[in-house]
Amino acid sequence: MNSADGFLPPEDQADFEQILDEALRTTRLTSGADAAGIEELRELARDALPDIASAASAEYERLTALRLRLDERPDAGAGLTDAAVAPSGVGVVTVFFALVPVLAGIAGVVFLLLGYLLGVADPEPAMAEPMRTVGWVFALVAAVGLLIAAAGLVIVAARNGSTSIRASAPADHVARARDEWRRALHDNGIAPFLRQHVAALPQHEPDRTPRLRFSSPHFSSPEFSSRGGDAPSRPRYGTPDFSGPKYTSPTEGGADRE
Repeated sequence: MNSADGFLPPEDQADFEQILDEALRTTRLTSGADAAGIEELRELARDALPDIASAASAEYERLTALRLRLDERPDAGAGLTDAAVAPSGVGVVTVFFALVPVLAGIAGVVFLLLGYLLGVADPEPAMAEPMRTVGWVFALVAAVGLLIAAAGLVIVAARNGSTSIRASAPADHVARARDEWRRALHDNGIAPFLRQHVAALPQHEPDRTPRLRFSSPHFSSPEFSSRGGDAPSRPRYGTPDFSGPKYTSPTEGGADRE
């Protein structure tokens, strides 16, 4: 890389930290490393930044070259110059061509109305014909001014559009080169480094809650055998015997008492 000691500009250092965080999260999910082990891997990766970054040195050199080319473009200063000149030069011309059709159109309408109104009188005043002529001249000036103003707007829009396209092209190249460097830094640098050092970390089994199994109680009905053995006898219920009271006649009662 351009910086052999592994030093990165602030924006590139932030990219390195972001990619490292994402890779560490993936490593923690796919391995048995605990939080302390992940922090140890983070410190190891930061200390080994020169070696990790060297795995994406080609992509980083291309990114740096595009950044320098974008900073050294002469059209950046030219844009400021054009912006400073526009209010005094192009701005005045634009205002002139915008106002001329409007003023000429108003004047043409006024002279034409007055000329034709005077032409109604009998006899027609001598100044009616010149007024109509002046009105048509102003109308022609207004039409030409409108055409010139429309053409100027089209030219300015086309020039600004092409300038913006040329200005955005290098920025797009820089963004694409930055994405390529980030991908190479992860695939060729950070990911292999973590796979190499994660095996030396203490492993731990993930906590698993034991699954409780419940079995239904076994109930059996009493077995009654008709063959052999003493089978339990079923209780038998009989209806109670009721007898009516015996009544004797009074004569029989008296005889008994004697």
